[in-house]
Amino acid sequence: MFRFGRNRFDDPGAEFWNWWPGARDGIAKAIVTGAFDNRIVNDISKHVQRVHPGMAWELQPGTHAAHAFCLSSEGDPERRQAALRWLERAPQPDATWEYHASKQPAKTLMTLMVAGARFDLEEMRASTSWDAARRRLDVRLWHPRFAEVPQDVRIQAAFLFLDHLLGEDGVERWIGAIELFEGPTGGRTPAELKAEVERHAAEPAGDDTWVNGEVTQPDGATGLILADVALKRIDYPFHDWWVWVRMVWGAERFPTDAEAEQLNAEEDNFLERMGERAILAARVTVPGSRTWHFVSEDFEKMRPAIDGWAEWLPDSLSPGLPQRRLKIDGGQDMTWQFQRDLGIR
Repeated sequence: MFRFGRNRFDDPGAEFWNWWPGARDGIAKAIVTGAFDNRIVNDISKHVQRVHPGMAWELQPGTHAAHAFCLSSEGDPERRQAALRWLERAPQPDATWEYHASKQPAKTLMTLMVAGARFDLEEMRASTSWDAARRRLDVRLWHPRFAEVPQDVRIQAAFLFLDHLLGEDGVERWIGAIELFEGPTGGRTPAELKAEVERHAAEPAGDDTWVNGEVTQPDGATGLILADVALKRIDYPFHDWWVWVRMVWGAERFPTDAEAEQLNAEEDNFLERMGERAILAARVTVPGSRTWHFVSEDFEKMRPAIDGWAEWLPDSLSPGLPQRRLKIDGGQDMTWQFQRDLGIR
């Protein structure tokens, strides 16, 4: 059942940007003079919380300006939307300040204290494996200090390292599984790891991101799934709506070869009508039906394509079968839980 509601963060950033012109010069001066104290931290935090409760922030050296003001959603899709809308309202960067909706890569890797342990991030080493289908790099990390600290500190240090090396968005977009080596190992230096990520990011995605598999239905039946396993939430931050369209053809069996060919041609027509209104994430075929799973910013914009396709479709899939029926459902899915339910991730 579709449910629509007004987000109370429809205008994130308005109050922050009203406050910022009177605060920016004092904050920049405090950074330079070393007068950056808890009073300033609390004032910034108060106004960042008005962008969205739970939003994190960080000040960094800028890429082009002297300083960068970065919000951080810390992986939460709703906060990420608020951060992006905050950024849309930001003033033009200047020599003093630039603005980002996520934590940026560090200019240089530093030594960090993690739970009382000192980690020189330049000493981290990585072994990697590129998953061409998911378009993610699986990494295994090792640091000389790992042997001296408990597992939770190792994990924290590993994530801090990746955030500093690649930035918050870079980690979410390109890093897959993260494991830790228990003993000393060679591997890529941080610079080599970053270069590998950038090389893969520059490669065009091929058809091998669409993967065939099997999925078990709630009733225990096995279906055939074709899914884009490289489809990433971070690349579609405002596609909150999961919509499925199911065609039922009136015979409790898989389509014949001829019927499958017809279904594929009809699917091409459907996707052409849909255009950029929605992104196809997967399709599932079970005896008697095929379901297309989409993500979209706005379900209402999908309706004309669905209605037009329904009118265009021949009544039956093949002679002797009853009239086909279309079912439509879905709802808001901020975390794309449907992908987990389908076994895509």
